[in-house]
Amino acid sequence: MGAYARPLDDVDPERALVSIAKETPIYARPTFKSKRIGYLRAGAVVSRHAEASGFGGCTRGFYQIRPEGYVCVGKTASLDTNHLLVSAIRRRPDRSSALPYYYGISKFPTPPFYTRIPTAKDQATVEQELHYHKAHYSDKSWADVPVAAVPEFLSGGQSTLSLTGYRHSRRYVHTGRAIPKSGLALVDLFESGGRQFGLTVDMAIVPIDRMTRVSPSRFHGLPLSDEVRLPVIFNMSRSAYLYEGDPKEKGLKISRKLDYREAVPVSGKRVRAGGMTYLETTSGDYLIDRRLVRVNPFKKRPSWATPGRTWLNVSILNQTLTAYEGGRPVFVTLVSTGADGLGDPEETHSTVRGRFLVHTKHVTITMSGAQVGDEFDLRDVPYVQYFSAGYALHAAYWHDSFGHPRSHGCVNLSPLDAQWLFGWTDPPVPSKWHGGMSLLDGTLVSIHP
Repeated sequence: MGAYARPLDDVDPERALVSIAKETPIYARPTFKSKRIGYLRAGAVVSRHAEASGFGGCTRGFYQIRPEGYVCVGKTASLDTNHLLVSAIRRRPDRSSALPYYYGISKFPTPPFYTRIPTAKDQATVEQELHYHKAHYSDKSWADVPVAAVPEFLSGGQSTLSLTGYRHSRRYVHTGRAIPKSGLALVDLFESGGRQFGLTVDMAIVPIDRMTRVSPSRFHGLPLSDEVRLPVIFNMSRSAYLYEGDPKEKGLKISRKLDYREAVPVSGKRVRAGGMTYLETTSGDYLIDRRLVRVNPFKKRPSWATPGRTWLNVSILNQTLTAYEGGRPVFVTLVSTGADGLGDPEETHSTVRGRFLVHTKHVTITMSGAQVGDEFDLRDVPYVQYFSAGYALHAAYWHDSFGHPRSHGCVNLSPLDAQWLFGWTDPPVPSKWHGGMSLLDGTLVSIHP
């Protein structure tokens, strides 16, 4: 994660527009009747034209923002760069990182959502087992995270803000608790009274000793080029090796051990020797054809693979995704599709099959489910790309099972892969925007067995 954002560093305060809501819609034209092309997240500051471009039902006017679009100043946007939300949400999502915020997974007992920095008495009342918890707390996962001073807007016992800029009532010290194993995104970490707290994206205060910090998967796919081509294999064994020499002759030597899920380009040559089948790599080494996932080039180019068109090929049986520009593959990786494989997506946790277009992208968005026995609450899931109702490509920060079915139906990607893919696909999401949308111009997604 980068340093705290300084929203006005590259914006003229006299020509700035501030988002003061969880979603500030951006329209294609200065009227509510126009299509939405994206949105801003609370605390974002963007450059605007000096004067309103039109009113179209907006009392204070629509302002054109950079790089495109129009925003209505009013309930969701302001021209006041001193608005409290600008200083309250000091950390903007870091799109140069695999995880745009700090993330934690709730432990049990789960963290309460405090509405102000709790006093010792508040904590003892809300967290009745606190003395035992502190005596046995030994989690060091947050040790290397920088801890800042208490945010000024919370000083003196002041309540937190809603994402509309209003303070919570002082009558209540908390609004409830997280559910077990829920995921929370933090925009600030600070210390008060000898205990460390985090400020969530939704402006709740949580004790971080009630959460385990997320350490994202380091797995990532393989960029492809004229030099690095398909076919590519992914090694799914934890005890596989590369060999040098000729498998048909004595003296075959271990070159090195392969990493689990390592991607290796292969030449297509197969050698049968000693009861084993060996595959030749493009570097001239060999590996045993065992517990490998293979991604081959197409024998026949699909009709939709027209020059310049971006599209994704997702195989459920292979658990792979390949990104293409026209007929040229540019990236290949492992994914986690629906846990129930090729089942009926209407009845099971299976991924929908067919051809779709990416239509809506979110830098982060919350995903949750309330089905009894299968409840989940994952705040600010990163790099989400919806291509069908309820189905998206997105990063998964709560598991590292890429290469195996796992999800409720979405296509799960490692955070590193999701970050790369988010910047590569259409529709684009400009810097400082939190989401972008287009019903016609998105990247095509082909999902098949």
